[in-house]
Amino acid sequence: MNALTPIFARWSAPVYPQLGAGERAITDVRFGADTAVLTDRRVVVTGRNFEQSLPLVHISLVRVRFERIAGDLVFAAVAVLAALVLFAVAPPMRAFLAGQAASLEPAAQAERDGGEGHELAQGMQRLVRAAATLARLLPVLGWLLLLAAAAKIALGIFGRTVVTLAASGGEIDFAKRGHDRALHDFIAEVGRQLPGTGRPPA
Repeated sequence: MNALTPIFARWSAPVYPQLGAGERAITDVRFGADTAVLTDRRVVVTGRNFEQSLPLVHISLVRVRFERIAGDLVFAAVAVLAALVLFAVAPPMRAFLAGQAASLEPAAQAERDGGEGHELAQGMQRLVRAAATLARLLPVLGWLLLLAAAAKIALGIFGRTVVTLAASGGEIDFAKRGHDRALHDFIAEVGRQLPGTGRPPA
């Protein structure tokens, strides 16, 4: 077994809130390592380093919605443009730097033949060749940007289900990737448990 497995399992395991004496959990939903729990008294969302809760009697807004993630799509567009720029500038940059390195060769050869310890031209030639080597890596960086853009486009289109619970004293928001049926069911149950909806909390 990998030595990191227990550490990863501990940090990726869902966190469940500590319920009060006599408090009964009705249903829950998990998103990553965080957990939202509906009890007979409140809705509580807990994670590794936080916990938020709203008493059922104070909840005034229950909303669930699906949204595309615009930020991911904007990132993808910028990444595609950056990749196209890298693909466009890489060949002329390589050719320019190779030409510069070649033009420095006579001076560098003279320094090597003279043996006087002056290596200015040789140093410049090494620097230009190193820059040319980096320029050859620009298309690789462009392909990596395109892969990142494709991933972001997929995530942006896949979207997320966002839940909002609000009361006069605060608001809780949490989300899960994609059209998540479990979140819809969770919110439906929250609505049924709210006082005054025909089904008071047990």
